[in-house]
Amino acid sequence: MNSTSKVSYFFRKHAFIRLLCLLFCIAVAVCIIFLVNYRTKPTPVIESIEPPVGAPGDILVISGKNFGDTRDMSYVEFSGSKLTASAYLSWSDTCIRLVLPANIQDGLVVVGTRDMRSKPALFANEVDIPVPVTTIQQTTKPVITGVPATKVNIGEVITITGNNFGDTRNQSKVLFSIDYNNKIKEADLKTKNLFTENMIPASEYENAYVYWSNTEIKVRVPDGCCTGAIVVDTGKEKSDPADLAVIESVGKKSFLSKKIYLIQYTADVSDVTATDDSTITLRCPVPYTTAYQPEVEITEVNPAPSLQNYQHCLIHQITKKRNNLLKNIFSQTFVMPVYEVHTEINANKVQNYKTMDAELYRRYTQKDKFIPSDDELVVELAAQIVGKETNAYKKAKLIYSYMTEKFSVLPENRREDANPLDLIRDGHGDAFDFAIIYTALLRAAGIPALTDCGVLISQNLRSQSHWWCEFYLNNFGWVPVDVALGAGMDYEPWFENENKDYYFGNMDSHRILFSRGWNELKPFTQGNKTVQYSKSFALQTIWEESSSNTAKYSSYWSVPVVKGIY
Repeated sequence: MNSTSKVSYFFRKHAFIRLLCLLFCIAVAVCIIFLVNYRTKPTPVIESIEPPVGAPGDILVISGKNFGDTRDMSYVEFSGSKLTASAYLSWSDTCIRLVLPANIQDGLVVVGTRDMRSKPALFANEVDIPVPVTTIQQTTKPVITGVPATKVNIGEVITITGNNFGDTRNQSKVLFSIDYNNKIKEADLKTKNLFTENMIPASEYENAYVYWSNTEIKVRVPDGCCTGAIVVDTGKEKSDPADLAVIESVGKKSFLSKKIYLIQYTADVSDVTATDDSTITLRCPVPYTTAYQPEVEITEVNPAPSLQNYQHCLIHQITKKRNNLLKNIFSQTFVMPVYEVHTEINANKVQNYKTMDAELYRRYTQKDKFIPSDDELVVELAAQIVGKETNAYKKAKLIYSYMTEKFSVLPENRREDANPLDLIRDGHGDAFDFAIIYTALLRAAGIPALTDCGVLISQNLRSQSHWWCEFYLNNFGWVPVDVALGAGMDYEPWFENENKDYYFGNMDSHRILFSRGWNELKPFTQGNKTVQYSKSFALQTIWEESSSNTAKYSSYWSVPVVKGIY
């Protein structure tokens, strides 16, 4: 009997063996069917979220495919938290409608079914985002009936009365005259058109809007404005200008020598290694708006960002498959005017900070994560330098003179993790160290101060990351200081007068401001990995954010380069 006959005889004789083989074949077939079904199960895909920026109570519509005809065990997840059943209005295979709950968080949005999850999309809570939102329709022109009859100080809260201002401010603003290039000062005839030719809004950075109703506005007089006109702008219509006189007893500020820059920088991401689909988010800084850098136009962003201007950043989001070696390049181009700043200050007229807004004073004199104003080295050195001096302007000048005489600037930037306090210990440091320590010494001496960051442009149009400072004088505003340049940092100046004396109280127009103080950003999703570059061209706590299944990747940020100057 051959082997085939033996096997056949064995199966005929033993019924139990036949049953086991049958069950095994059925189990294999079921597994194959399960695996085929699992692999062919449609993955939910988010194609759009409307609106991408919303607030609690808004109706959100998620469009796409493969959501399933009924919700059943499916869900929508915001920043790692699933919505409760009461949030869903309707659910179909291509459209989900839901109401945003009160505790909605901005971040990544995922649609999940019983077995599959979509790639994430991005949503932002408009409470935390400075982008245009739907405004109350204004059908009549705002009218100003009353402004202070007496002269007012910079930083003072004034009351504007009238009508049709709108019950809430939304995107409305109050505009003040500013004298760019001394046009008002040198004009033979003062006219309303002259006063309204150049205007700046009250500063969001300084908590300018104290109160807003349809008939009354309480607003803080912004840094840099001058005697001239005041206008209420609802975004739909502007009021006729009303006269406003500004006191200049402490001194005056001039904005001269305008230059218009076209600048560009890129960010590259490549060599992504991940255990699964991974998400990488880039926070690309946008130049800051101030009195001396009054307009910033985003002329070209390639590819289009996920969010246009979120917390002073363009948001780019990319999703990568595991071990993706392709390079993604993100390019940002901006156009902005920049003015040179001159200050003329009567030191004997400088007043104490008793009448300054208490919250603003506290914010800019206390220590924070990056400014070590309470460190023993800083406190002792500040006390040693200022001695018994009580005048804020004179104290700031004493600290500036000490640092420019006693400390030297290194030709290269130190490591990212180098401690700025080494400047005090060793007597030398880079421009970042000079700016951080000057800010810390001013705060330790009771003077409101902050650190600015951007790019410095030399005469040959070469740009480099740079850091400088501003300190605040009551009834005057912010005074610019560049301690590193004052101490002799290697730099090709445009003019010979840009020296130690010049850089206390004046600022050239050869720099682009990307941040004022530290821009405190929060991750879109808890548990994500974040990257910070403290010695780059903006001071912000997050530059890159990657999901937990991103093992590693390579990134490169270029310093903004000047593409044109006019």
